[in-house]
Amino acid sequence: MTATLRVLVIGPGAAGASDALRFEAFVPELARHAVELVSWTPGDPATEEDPFGALEAVIGWSDVVVLRRHYRTWHACLGCGLRTLDTREARSHGRVAGHLVVPAPYFGIRPLIGLLEAERGVLGNRAIVYDTDDDVFSAELPAGAEDLLELDLIERILRLADLVTTTTPVLAERLAPHTLAAVRVIRNAVDPGWYEAGRPDGPAEAPGEPRVIYHGAAVRLRDYEVARPAVDAVARDTPTLRRVWLGADAAQVAGVVDEVRPWVRSRPAFAAALVAARPGIGLAPLQDTPYNRARSELHWLEYALAGAATIVSGLAGPGPYDVVRDGVDGLVARAGTDWERHLRSLATSPGLRSEMAARARERVLAEYTVAARAPEWANAYRWAAEHAGLGRARTAASAG
Repeated sequence: MTATLRVLVIGPGAAGASDALRFEAFVPELARHAVELVSWTPGDPATEEDPFGALEAVIGWSDVVVLRRHYRTWHACLGCGLRTLDTREARSHGRVAGHLVVPAPYFGIRPLIGLLEAERGVLGNRAIVYDTDDDVFSAELPAGAEDLLELDLIERILRLADLVTTTTPVLAERLAPHTLAAVRVIRNAVDPGWYEAGRPDGPAEAPGEPRVIYHGAAVRLRDYEVARPAVDAVARDTPTLRRVWLGADAAQVAGVVDEVRPWVRSRPAFAAALVAARPGIGLAPLQDTPYNRARSELHWLEYALAGAATIVSGLAGPGPYDVVRDGVDGLVARAGTDWERHLRSLATSPGLRSEMAARARERVLAEYTVAARAPEWANAYRWAAEHAGLGRARTAASAG
């Protein structure tokens, strides 16, 4: 192992939302802890003259290899929705049907994992860390869900891993039965600098016009419905209130809100767009389902740094927003009546909005920044490097 620990993250780097949040944002801070983190996306080894040698050279640089979340290794047809892991089938379908088939961006991951399984010399004494923020083993995932197409790959990675990192205690508990690796919770963090780029001149919110914002893809309408009756009721009684959705096509949420802003892909650009939307009240509703209980508190972190007072869903069991101190740095709604009561109190009191947003921001800056979280990541990577091969040895012993 080198004096400076070298960590190789196999993924899209800054181009991926999760990678930007969990890895790329930490590069400068980790350097202060003698950890050098680099992202790399492998090509398809079938097209390379010496795939074994190429992998050995890249992986040989590292002390720790990080495999993350899940990768889209399947090809997608834009004409009929066909999804396949077979490159020949994808090409044939495109020719015969005349449809546009989008190649898998991470097809090379499958051959790479195959090589690591079959040729242990490529990995040598290096550690493998697997990081995820999704409950990919959830029984709630419908047949044909994208996550399920990668489930076999995730299971193979978990058999190789020495350490699994994830975002919440609930998700750690869900993952534990599926791996013999150690499992560690490292909560999400945000970079305050991302939110300064979108900061408007003058007051963050126009007096007397609370902007109630929700962000997410249109598929999250099912969660928004938890709060929607209350939002609509308060909007009817507060003509100046503005309902804003960030992250969906206008047609998909037509009639639900007053203003729709498109999704912004990169993490820093998204943060700037959220601030530019001038939120006064942030909404974080969730249906009370096992899958949602494993989510993280990220919405609350983002709203806090964007300057909004946040209302979050309180679930029957442990959930993502258990970290929010009700009435201090956020408001917790456990029923429809709570949503309406909290919305009315915030909508009618600029002072309360400002005070609660300030407390939330103060806490996030103290506990949830990249600088605050970097020591946890550095410690996790060093632990993994010191225990390299532990997960593989346990897997081999259980198989024998």
